[in-house]
Amino acid sequence: LTWDCPLGSWMPNVGQIIGDLSGCNRLCAEGQYGDASDHFTSDCSGPCWSGHFCPKGSVLPQKCPAGTHMPNRRAASISDCFLCAPGQYQPESGQEECLPCAAGSFSPDVGSAACEACPKGGVCEDAGAASRLVWQPCPAGSFNPNRGSSSSAACELCPVGTASAAPGAESSETCSPCEPGHFAATPGLSKCERCEPGTTSGVGSS
Repeated sequence: LTWDCPLGSWMPNVGQIIGDLSGCNRLCAEGQYGDASDHFTSDCSGPCWSGHFCPKGSVLPQKCPAGTHMPNRRAASISDCFLCAPGQYQPESGQEECLPCAAGSFSPDVGSAACEACPKGGVCEDAGAASRLVWQPCPAGSFNPNRGSSSSAACELCPVGTASAAPGAESSETCSPCEPGHFAATPGLSKCERCEPGTTSGVGSS
């Protein structure tokens, strides 16, 4: 005796069958799926795919959500999907692994679907950062107006004739013109130099 079972279910083809023979009354096992109608064991079509989970009676595997991963087969529920660790992220669903945050970003929480860009005024040179504590401010005499910078080259030097004593500056507005009697002959100075006795200079002198 054989008949087509609904997808996600099965019926043995040997031995005694108890019931009213109104149809298949056995669901595919947890961690398995059944996308055909002729299954004779609880394994049905086979084990759930990596990156997915299969509750009891699944027709097809369901994707683990963004921010999670599943490296193994036979996951039975969404709670089996592993959350991405701090310093990692996964923007897509149905994935086997999480990805490390790129340099210039960080992820402080578990289950992140995206990394946060490092703040303005500095850089984050390390990949896989789990905290903004990796952020390093641009030195005095420089500034960085952009988020997500991964190299100290992103720190722009204050121009000649100006100086800035504040590290971690976000704007060129912190680069103040030298006062009369002072000068800045090179870019990137933290303070203007005093003119030699017997010399003078105007505002913003270089």
